[in-house]
Amino acid sequence: MDAVRCLGFLILIAAAGCARGPAGPKKTAGPQLLAEGSYTAVLDGVTIHYEVHGHGPVLMTVPNSWGLSLEGLRAMYHPLEERLTMVYFDPRGMGSSGPVREDAGMGMAAVRTDFDALRRHLGLAAVDAIGWSNGAMNLILLTAARPATIRSAIFVHGAASFTEEDNKVWAEQHPKLVEKWEALNKQLQDPGLTEEERTLRMKAMWLEDYFPTATADPATAGPMIQDAFRDAGFSWRHTQYAQQEAPVFNARGELPKITARCLVIAGAHDMMPPEKVRELADGLGNATFVVFENSGHFGPLEEPETFRKVLLGFLGVEDA
Repeated sequence: MDAVRCLGFLILIAAAGCARGPAGPKKTAGPQLLAEGSYTAVLDGVTIHYEVHGHGPVLMTVPNSWGLSLEGLRAMYHPLEERLTMVYFDPRGMGSSGPVREDAGMGMAAVRTDFDALRRHLGLAAVDAIGWSNGAMNLILLTAARPATIRSAIFVHGAASFTEEDNKVWAEQHPKLVEKWEALNKQLQDPGLTEEERTLRMKAMWLEDYFPTATADPATAGPMIQDAFRDAGFSWRHTQYAQQEAPVFNARGELPKITARCLVIAGAHDMMPPEKVRELADGLGNATFVVFENSGHFGPLEEPETFRKVLLGFLGVEDA
């Protein structure tokens, strides 16, 4: 059951080339802080690495708490940089951000805290925000808790709830994947393995088995997944904490608190079925619900042109 819970939770999860700028740039709104580049700032006592890429209206990304460096999200959102100013950041303990000082630093609340601190650091009163999978789940909580700071929210392959029954159904539908995860867990119990070795084995299993299975066409998805996530940092330690923190999830009671314009994207072939994602859209007061017919859990990669068109249209940005 532990393997089932972990993989079920991860359904909700599921190329930086610029020189890093000086720490703690001047905290005034304007071109300086949103110029393209790679930066490090101390935000409320926490060192956060963030990057700004692209031109146009600002869209801030909510990273995934289970341990993924910003290169993973940028690989999916890179085409948007032609029309939007994309802001990415590494969670604590990931990429070039500072280390995790306590276990809670790997949690969802820490990501929300750092997102809000970065928003204030950039001098932005309210922002458009996007979250994918676990990031979309966290964006629900962020938007509900700080409604005045989120102008519009884009939920990509997220859900308002994921229960024990959902876990059970998922496991029954994907027995081979559960077997592979259980086999990996046995390997990772070897006390002789370092944390880095555990992370590398986990990343290999995800890129070779788990992520491709979560696409619309697993037989051909391998190269796409490898290209997108090869350079991204993963973390076995963060994943373990994520499993413990939220083996199940229920934010349905938070939906009435959300006042932002919302875009909810589902994949017709996702392990998180569209009807489950629709629950999120139906609970929001102002939401557009879109199903990508040829996507699983990776719509930005599987249907990049459709993703770009839908997202820019929602934000009212012309796509030349």
